[in-house]
Amino acid sequence: MSIMQMQERGIYTVARGDVMASSHQEDFLDLPSADFIASILPISHFQLDLETRVFSFDKNFGPMLGLPATARMTMDDFFARTLPREKYVLELKLLTVEQGYSSALNTTIQLLDSAGAMQWLEWSSVVDSDARTENCAGVKLRGILRHVSDSNSGQRDLLQSERWFMEVLEESPHALYRIDIRKNRFDYVSKGFANALGMTREEVLATPYTEFLKFHPDDAEKLIKVRDEIYKNQHGGRFTMYMEFRFLLKTGKYVWLNDTFTIVPGPDGQLAYQVGFGSVIEERKQLEEQLRQSNELLEERVKQRTIELRQANETLTRLMGQRQELEKKLLEISERERRFMGRELHDGLCQQIVGVMCMFEAVRARLARKKVAEESELTMMRDFLQDSVMQIRTLSRGLCPLALDPHSVGAALSTIAVQTSVLYKIECRFSGSVNVSVADADAALHLYRITQEAIQNGIRHGSAQKIAIGLTADSENINITIENDGRPLSVEAGKLSTKAVSEAGSGLGLKLIDYRVGLLRGTWKIENQPQNAGVRLTINAPIYGGNYNEATVA
Repeated sequence: MSIMQMQERGIYTVARGDVMASSHQEDFLDLPSADFIASILPISHFQLDLETRVFSFDKNFGPMLGLPATARMTMDDFFARTLPREKYVLELKLLTVEQGYSSALNTTIQLLDSAGAMQWLEWSSVVDSDARTENCAGVKLRGILRHVSDSNSGQRDLLQSERWFMEVLEESPHALYRIDIRKNRFDYVSKGFANALGMTREEVLATPYTEFLKFHPDDAEKLIKVRDEIYKNQHGGRFTMYMEFRFLLKTGKYVWLNDTFTIVPGPDGQLAYQVGFGSVIEERKQLEEQLRQSNELLEERVKQRTIELRQANETLTRLMGQRQELEKKLLEISERERRFMGRELHDGLCQQIVGVMCMFEAVRARLARKKVAEESELTMMRDFLQDSVMQIRTLSRGLCPLALDPHSVGAALSTIAVQTSVLYKIECRFSGSVNVSVADADAALHLYRITQEAIQNGIRHGSAQKIAIGLTADSENINITIENDGRPLSVEAGKLSTKAVSEAGSGLGLKLIDYRVGLLRGTWKIENQPQNAGVRLTINAPIYGGNYNEATVA
């Protein structure tokens, strides 16, 4: 039995705050009293005078909202506790009752409690016929407010969530639809779906589904084939698939759409429904096309750039080959000129000086027999000439060494140490094996010239008075160390500065050393000795790793 039915039968009747006598008490003698029921149930009896706009409540109304017992309350105070939209709806409903269009008012409202929370109340009321007049003045409602926040909150939240979800779907730009395949009709389409097709919702619902199969020719056959194949593989069961296709609008223009849909078969195995969710992807497809074109353009540019780089590399390789050939010829010319100058000094100038020495000796001998005082001066001049001859011969041997034996690199370096001591009147020592071997005579010549250049730099630019040449070798590498006590080089962060290169002979000597070491496919390092006690040059090269006939710098 509902509350209103119980009220009509006299269980809950309140007039001006008093419990009215029931006309059916004889039928319910075994039922508890109205006061007892009202005290244990979350309900409150009320009366509303629409003329004075005043509520009369029993003692339960205030506690339902966390307030003291409230006997009377104006409609303005009552509506102040409702939501604005509920106030508007409730006033309209009360107006229909006041105008005689309805004799009952049943609704659900929310009222603000003392803690600031909204409480749900179920409003059930009827017109008090005893208090109503013919001109509708003094209309009064009597009824019940039942607290339903706890019992109906879950259902109300669910309904509210469903309403919110449907509102979101309706306002979403995405397309949501359902097709009754057997009726060949859409039975639901969202606003976004209709907009995507350039139609109104009414137009879509009124148009047969088969008339929407206006796909681009390149897409239609593929879509149908894929759909039928999936349906076959699912053995007539439910399946879901994703597609992208071009759809023909009423304007004659194609638009890109995507669609994720589920096909639902009926009990007989035939297709019954299709439910789908999609959107317009025209902008994305345009971006993809732009990206594809950009990738093609980039690939073409990379291809063209690769061709240009290959051509530039070929040109650079050719120029490097030409440069290496010129460097090789330059070394050959330099070596030939050295040999020519050495032969000229030895065979020309040296022989002439020897002839002059012989003439001086003959004149000196005659004057000595005659006991001429100038004989001693001539002896001194002869000694000077003899020393000059020795220096010229030493110099010519350095410029034009005999054919170097690749198996006697140590002997060649030992010889150059002796020649340096004689020629420059300084201390030059060699330490190491005299039987160290290299690949060929060219390699031996490069090592000889590197050592010779290092000695010249130490004497000319470092004013060295002591030079030490060291030679070591193993089965794979040969190591030469030239140390001197000359002025140290300017070194910054372990590297030679421009000033240091200038001090070492305007950089030319070091460049020649670097070039020859490169021909040997070796490495070199120049550094100051500890406490700036001089300069050390270290050369390391493979014994058989060089290609000495080609000027290839490693």
